[in-house]
Amino acid sequence: MSFFKKKIVLVSLFVLLAISVSAIAYVNGQSKRDVPIHNVVNLSANSLTFHEIDKLDAFAELIVIGYATENFKDREHIITAFDDGTMQSFHTNTNIKIDKILKKPDDFPSDQNKLTIIEPISLEGNVKYTVNDYTELQKGDRSVLFLMKNTFGDYGLINDNLGKFSLEGITQYSVPQSSTAQALSEYETFRNSVMDKYNIQQVQ
Repeated sequence: MSFFKKKIVLVSLFVLLAISVSAIAYVNGQSKRDVPIHNVVNLSANSLTFHEIDKLDAFAELIVIGYATENFKDREHIITAFDDGTMQSFHTNTNIKIDKILKKPDDFPSDQNKLTIIEPISLEGNVKYTVNDYTELQKGDRSVLFLMKNTFGDYGLINDNLGKFSLEGITQYSVPQSSTAQALSEYETFRNSVMDKYNIQQVQ
């Protein structure tokens, strides 16, 4: 191979390498931007938790199949504090689209298809605050949601992570990542009983 041909080959390899490095850097940069990392602060609360679907069904005032219409970071995050700056309460107002109503109070319109619900979680800067390891609803993820109206007339999700069940199956957002194998098995059993009770066809 002549010196000229060798030079062309080397230049071609250099250009190809430069393009490859640039592409990898771009993809990595895109991935980091699309997957924000939060510092999670979990707080414990003595909330009433049901482990049987019939009891949860009887307690809930409104049960729907619906999904969040916005990404978590784009929702309205509410954090209140006492006069000394100590955190008092927090929650997130989540807008949902209702596909089907499974149970409702008499004063809830049968044709209502939009609702703002309260989730026991919030976001402030890069810090995510949550109660009892609750994981937020994911945008577009159709789920069975168990709700109850608070003293201000707003519907809130109840029963922590056992108050929302994705029709897509069990995902990383169904239960905390720290869940034990037993807790995951119990969640799966509970979810199956929810799907059976309301005759819901699960997404395969």
